[in-house]
Amino acid sequence: MSIETIKEDLVELLAFYAELGVDCALSEEAVDWLNHGHAAPGDAIRQALVPAPNSRDRRTASHPGPVPERTRQGETRRSGGAATVRPERRPPAAAGAARSPLDPGVAAAGTLAARASNLEELRTALESFEGCALRATAKNMCFYRGAKSARLMVIGEAPGRDEDLVGRPFVGRAGQLLDRMLAAIGLNEESVHITNVVYWRPPGNRTPTLQETSSCRPFLERQTALVEPQFLLLLGGAAAKNVLEVSDGIMRLRGKWKQVSLGGRTLRALPTLHPAYLLRTPAAKRQAWQDLISLQRALLESS
Repeated sequence: MSIETIKEDLVELLAFYAELGVDCALSEEAVDWLNHGHAAPGDAIRQALVPAPNSRDRRTASHPGPVPERTRQGETRRSGGAATVRPERRPPAAAGAARSPLDPGVAAAGTLAARASNLEELRTALESFEGCALRATAKNMCFYRGAKSARLMVIGEAPGRDEDLVGRPFVGRAGQLLDRMLAAIGLNEESVHITNVVYWRPPGNRTPTLQETSSCRPFLERQTALVEPQFLLLLGGAAAKNVLEVSDGIMRLRGKWKQVSLGGRTLRALPTLHPAYLLRTPAAKRQAWQDLISLQRALLESS
């Protein structure tokens, strides 16, 4: 076995661990799985919900001829006399795809969310909700931070590692940049309401699946009704696609005001670039600043 092959195997192994949500070698607290009986972690949730629509299967197929080390569409690698075939990565289903009313997670979420008469009751309902598979792998539920009632509601994609540890959305580097962005147009945590389209961290910080966002959607709807915002600031493509129920990319959506019905209210929504993307691509801050100026103008004109 060549050194290059070993390197490729190690890279694939690390990628596999990342997809499972492994981000540290050891946890600070030991978990006694023997007290969980014969059920695997998250088994009850997996039985209640259908498989995620963008889950991938690994298949092994024999190939009579030589197989290339890698191809861009549907990767293959030699393994003795056979070739291990990795299926082509497909993008997640469009956020606007139909949500099945028969999905047990969505049905349970709608019932729990409708009973909440304030944000604290909604938080309690979320803490007892077991219809989203992300709960099984997350450390903490991240509900919101900021004002209980606000003219502006900021909606992102999902909690990350820092948020999962603290139990609050947007507290890491991206959250700190978001705070500076809001401060640049005269806003702060006391004047906005900040949340995500899902309330638990996806393993490995992957994009939430349609099933995961659908099971959280009734809570987001009720949360919006209780906060009573006039405007929504949608951070990144995943949040914009989910809230607006469209399939366009964020570069086509950003900076363009949209009308959206959420929580029984018709609101003005402005998609913009996610702060995490701005940290990776500082040159895009110019576009984000243009969006912020547009938001500031809308807030001033409506006051």
